[in-house]
Amino acid sequence: MVAGRDTLPQDSVSRDSTARDTLDLPGAVPAGAGDSAAAGDSVAVPGSLAVGGPVAVGDSAQADTVDTGPADPPFPQQDDIFGQLLGEPGYQAVRYQGRGVELDVDRQRVQLNREAQVMYEQSTIDADTITYEAGLQFVRGCGNISLVGEGENVVSDECLYYDVSSTTGTIVDGRTSFAQMGADWFIRGDLTPRGSATAFVEMGNFTSCDLDEPHYYFRAGQIKVVSDDIVVAWPVTLYIQNVPVAWLPFFAQDIRDERRSGFLPPRFGFNDVVASSSNARRSITDFGYYFAFNDFMDAQATADWFSGRFTRLNGAVRYRSIKKFFRGNVIASYSFGNEKTLQFQMRHNHELTPVTDVRVNANFISNTTVFERQTFDPTVQTQRIASDVGIQHRFPFASVNLSGSRRQDLGAQKGRTDLTLPKLQMTFSPLTLFRAPRNRSGPFNNIVVNGAFSASRLDRTQEESDGRRTETASANSAIRIGSFGVSGRTNFNRNAVLPFQPMPGADTTASAASGSVAKLDYGAQAEYQIDLVGSTTLRPTLSVDASRFQSDDTNREFIAAPTRLRFGAAVSTDLYGFFPGVGPFERIRHKVSPRFHYDYSPAVEASDALLSIPGFPVSNSKEENRLRLTLNQTFEAKLREEVELDPEAEALLEGRSLEADSTGQEPGAATPEADSLAAAGDSAGVETSDAEATEGDPAEAGRGLTEAGQEAAPGAGRDTGDPDAPRRAQPRRNVVLLGINSSPLTFDWSRENESPLTTDRWSHRINSDLLRGLSLNMSLDLFEGTGENRAFAPILSSLTGSFTFSSASGLGGLLGLGGGGGGGGADPQSRLRNAADSRYRLQSFDENPDPGDPGLRTGGPWTLALTYSLQRGRADQSSQDRQSLNAVLSLNPSPNWRLAWRTTYNLTNKEFGEHLITLDRALHRWIATFMFARSPNGNFIFQMSVSLQDAPDLKFDYDQQSQDGQGGFGAGGLGGRRF
Repeated sequence: MVAGRDTLPQDSVSRDSTARDTLDLPGAVPAGAGDSAAAGDSVAVPGSLAVGGPVAVGDSAQADTVDTGPADPPFPQQDDIFGQLLGEPGYQAVRYQGRGVELDVDRQRVQLNREAQVMYEQSTIDADTITYEAGLQFVRGCGNISLVGEGENVVSDECLYYDVSSTTGTIVDGRTSFAQMGADWFIRGDLTPRGSATAFVEMGNFTSCDLDEPHYYFRAGQIKVVSDDIVVAWPVTLYIQNVPVAWLPFFAQDIRDERRSGFLPPRFGFNDVVASSSNARRSITDFGYYFAFNDFMDAQATADWFSGRFTRLNGAVRYRSIKKFFRGNVIASYSFGNEKTLQFQMRHNHELTPVTDVRVNANFISNTTVFERQTFDPTVQTQRIASDVGIQHRFPFASVNLSGSRRQDLGAQKGRTDLTLPKLQMTFSPLTLFRAPRNRSGPFNNIVVNGAFSASRLDRTQEESDGRRTETASANSAIRIGSFGVSGRTNFNRNAVLPFQPMPGADTTASAASGSVAKLDYGAQAEYQIDLVGSTTLRPTLSVDASRFQSDDTNREFIAAPTRLRFGAAVSTDLYGFFPGVGPFERIRHKVSPRFHYDYSPAVEASDALLSIPGFPVSNSKEENRLRLTLNQTFEAKLREEVELDPEAEALLEGRSLEADSTGQEPGAATPEADSLAAAGDSAGVETSDAEATEGDPAEAGRGLTEAGQEAAPGAGRDTGDPDAPRRAQPRRNVVLLGINSSPLTFDWSRENESPLTTDRWSHRINSDLLRGLSLNMSLDLFEGTGENRAFAPILSSLTGSFTFSSASGLGGLLGLGGGGGGGGADPQSRLRNAADSRYRLQSFDENPDPGDPGLRTGGPWTLALTYSLQRGRADQSSQDRQSLNAVLSLNPSPNWRLAWRTTYNLTNKEFGEHLITLDRALHRWIATFMFARSPNGNFIFQMSVSLQDAPDLKFDYDQQSQDGQGGFGAGGLGGRRF
């Protein structure tokens, strides 16, 4: 161990005499007595203390070389002399050890050979050879240099020079590294540490490529590294395969882990600085400042400039509180120039209490026409501007949701606005009275009571036509005692015309009542479920329905319609057919689930005065003799035990098994709620508004609630919550080969001179596990004409199908015979937004808005998703046929290449509506991206970008944008370099 002094004055005694006079060997033993004697030797030099580690010193002062033999522990245990020397005031300890030591007292030099190590303060130096000149206070190390300390980690194959007195040194051809954004950067050159956290490198290289021969590196004349702070280099030349390709005036990389405030690097191209043509238009985006207030709140302000068009100012604030349970953001942008528009967005979610939640999602655009012209995102131009605000509270007895929403259409439906305010929903928790286990329950145990209430008002306005106001309210309740259930319902619906207002802000309250029609339906139903053989059930029903009608023709008074009595019965069963297996299938099962519902209601007398009122529900007085038939089919196959599934298929089957077990039904079986909903109208799968949904069969309106209570009733449900009750075993590995769910067919034999089939549109939904993502919905228009001229002439009126094919799709993928997971990369839609618009950069704490990440994933070689839509009308109808095809193609021909193409094609007009094409190439630590997007309004953007994964702000872009087909918007070139 050598202890050296950095700042104390020199000793007054001469160096040589001091070295000789202080040479003391207390308790000396003859040479070769062993390591114990060597450990006790001590040498003192001027201005320093020298306490021998594993060193043996002879009787002469000549330099001796001693081999210490096998490796000792890092440093020997301190003895009394060692501790006394370390306690001398004004000295700092330098510890050393090595397999061989050369000690020259006359020249005051100590040389450690082979696995030499020196510890000084917080730093440790390892080398093949370390020499310490006490007189010069200079340290030199050669061969396999390693310097480790606080904020230091440097290695070198050359030499290290260190001046102890000035605490400066240089490592020749040193190599160090630092971490930033999850990547390791490697620096190589003549390194000079300054202090404990700063180092300078002259004529050095740095790269993030971890190969022995890096694919790329930056060569800089000067490099400054501040540990855990920043790395700055200047000037910088980029080399790829030892070929210089680009020169940068400087390179700066912030390597701090925490968020911090600072300027945002602007995005611009080379041709934005030097115009390539007279009509070239320049653009500079993302110039601004980022504010990091704390760990839970930040903000940014940016500006975008487009020459000859407009300037846009953007601002965003994000916030989140873990203790207060809220989070959100506020984003605003204002464009001015030739055209002006203001856009505002706000999202806020707050959990006030464990049972109370508040949500706010506000969006506002002052001029949608200008907004569409300025955006390059194809989906934005056809979407809805949606705003929602609401509060939800969960009481012990019910859950209440009070909300409001606003929807504004863009694209072809531009000008239509839907405002729903207020909207109240209350769902009462099922209440079980006289609860008892199933094996000890009596006829009046486990009585289940539940109910629900909802109310809303919808204002639909048009820019150049009259609007419409719809007010709805409904209340339902049900009680079930074993297999017997009683339910009641009340529905209110009012429709009013909102006259068109040329002048905004005019009052519509007085005119809203003009032309309004209101209808109040209420009734009660009793039913009893009888379990027959297997899953066959019989459910007779008895219901009473009444309604009231109000319009201008009734002097705004409610007129009572005749009360109707309705008798009915419902039968449901499951029929099975089994077939021998083939291939990987052990057995195939065909399941047919028919549902029959019959109801009869005698005719009621209604006066001619009531029947003559316009809009009066005349059908409420006619005789009804109806049969509703629903038929669902499922073809399932059981896999053989030796068949191995890929993880995706295993997860698919496990998820379906758990769902089937939780509902108490076989996979693919339709729930009673689904049947009742399908029975409420003739068009299954067709979206209806809130107002239109209440205009179905009044006898079926309350059935869903009753059946929901039935499922929850312990006496009739599948699960009572009793731990002793038997539980359904987990289904084995079954595959749905084909599933067909059909909407009901309704027959009414009370109609005279007309076909008994009253269903105008028959819908089907088809799915299969063999084609993952298969969803096929089709509707048939069964009749042509109306009334007595109504003729049976079925045609295909609508068809909507979505298919997803990939290397892992189909039977081969399901059985693990595909080429991979087929996960593909992320949708490049977010990258398009970020590349063309800085307004979307700051969205949420959980989002990564970096546009440089192409989302390369290791997945299947290819994935194709198709969505086809067809709408057809009859020749005598004014509606036009419409066909469209949406396609998303993702190709991964190799681990480093990815192609994604998203498009919409109008088959009717034979033209494309939008395109979005991205081509990504992974170049080890670099990524090359080519992107082309075309919007329905003609805007397009082409971008070529080469970016460094480990420094996303360093990128070379070529951007070309065009608005409204004008071209040349944002001329291309080498640019977008951000430091």
